[in-house]
Amino acid sequence: MNAQAKPAGEPPAARFDRKFIEDHQLLERYLLGKLPLKGARDLENWCRTNPQYLEELQLGARAQGSLKLLEAAGQPQDLGEPKTPWWKTLYFQIGLGAVAAVSLIALMVLFGKLTLLRGELEDVRTLARQGALAAPAEVSTIRLEPDRAPGIDRARVSVDHAARTMMDLKVNMSFTKLTLFKVTVEKKNQGRALVIDYLGRDSNGDLRLSFNSSGLSAGEYRVRVDGLPFRGEPIGMAWFIIAVT
Repeated sequence: MNAQAKPAGEPPAARFDRKFIEDHQLLERYLLGKLPLKGARDLENWCRTNPQYLEELQLGARAQGSLKLLEAAGQPQDLGEPKTPWWKTLYFQIGLGAVAAVSLIALMVLFGKLTLLRGELEDVRTLARQGALAAPAEVSTIRLEPDRAPGIDRARVSVDHAARTMMDLKVNMSFTKLTLFKVTVEKKNQGRALVIDYLGRDSNGDLRLSFNSSGLSAGEYRVRVDGLPFRGEPIGMAWFIIAVT
């Protein structure tokens, strides 16, 4: 008994030949695109080993005639290679690479600028924390007669911020019997900068204020001196301006 015999009831394999192709209209179904994938491959393999079959059918002449008929009907067929989509062309790939390279360079430049700005910001913060004071190179003494009413703006002291001078300002307060004073300094158009309470005058009747010129930024500082009586509210007694350039 043959060990490779097929099981009983299984139909024999169909013979793939000219008669089978014609009986099942495989060629027509292939040309119409209605043939299954396996059937199309079997037909292609059989035609490859039996080229005389296609020669007998004169498919080449029939195809040329079909093309001529389509052209005559105003429906010419493009049989050339399909056009490559623009995003798959070599020029697009080169352009994309160039754009990526330029973007990377721009990103590196921006990152460098950001790093530089961060460094400058940190320097500014450090300067703000530590202040802009410079060691004074000289000492200057000025004796000032203050205005005795607000708004006169005649009493004025001019200070050079870059001169690095220790200013010793003597404000004459000998016209009053009070000995203790309150000094209020306000920068014009900004706000209050300094308040000193219970500042006493010296034996000459002068109220002494000492400051480093580099510690004051450019601007106009209005100074008010209030007398502090033993009882009662402070009394405005003197006014003057410190102009820093």
